[in-house]
Amino acid sequence: MKVLLTGATGVAGLGILRSLLADNGVSQVTYLGRRPLPPWVVLPGGTSTDGASPTHPKLSTIEHKDFLTYPPAIQETIAEHDACIWALGISTVGMSEAQYTEITFGYLNAFLDVLRNKAVGTAGSPFRVVFISGKGADSTEKSRILFERVKGRAENSLIKTVEESSGRLGASILRPGYFFPSKAYPQDAPNQRDLTLRVVDKLLGAPLSIFYPAGVISVEEMGQFALEAARGKWEAKSGPSPIFENAEMKNLLKSV
Repeated sequence: MKVLLTGATGVAGLGILRSLLADNGVSQVTYLGRRPLPPWVVLPGGTSTDGASPTHPKLSTIEHKDFLTYPPAIQETIAEHDACIWALGISTVGMSEAQYTEITFGYLNAFLDVLRNKAVGTAGSPFRVVFISGKGADSTEKSRILFERVKGRAENSLIKTVEESSGRLGASILRPGYFFPSKAYPQDAPNQRDLTLRVVDKLLGAPLSIFYPAGVISVEEMGQFALEAARGKWEAKSGPSPIFENAEMKNLLKSV
């Protein structure tokens, strides 16, 4: 399986990248991002050189600056894949509604336009899009909270695109709860979280895991769930909706 991944430097995206690279059923991972992976990233089975982006035999990178438009060469490369895990995202802190909407909804919609234009996938072998959304996303798009409203709009756009694809596309929408950088890679947290968020992670991580485990998910669990979603494993379990809430994700992972 060849998988395209966005948002690989984020907490969720990096966890997903590691899961993809470690899986024998994944033959190629293409990271679509504005710049190469930073030198601090450590990959399972990869190699690192001081000051250079890490490498891995299954990993290739496409540097792409403008996620609102895709030149023909990149469109062709996208069409060569079997699935895309869309983990690109950003906090609403310091963002205007227009800025946040462009990144969260506009970027995804531009990518979906490529899938439509290239007619990727077939009814027998659909191209699957796994969208990393978030707990609280509002499908009615009426929430007063910017994150919930715009994430819901992005989800709806993906669902509509799949419904209009005549079976050529598939979708899984993940709504993870609270998650934090991997404890297995200690260099992640200081590069992915500012000091305030690292303190919050330490204060909330353990209590939430004990008293509200259904609302917490590790990046390793999220990576495994997203990987299986890209394979289509959960399609028979999702019913009429492709949306998976945090507790359901953790429960389904028990069968893996």
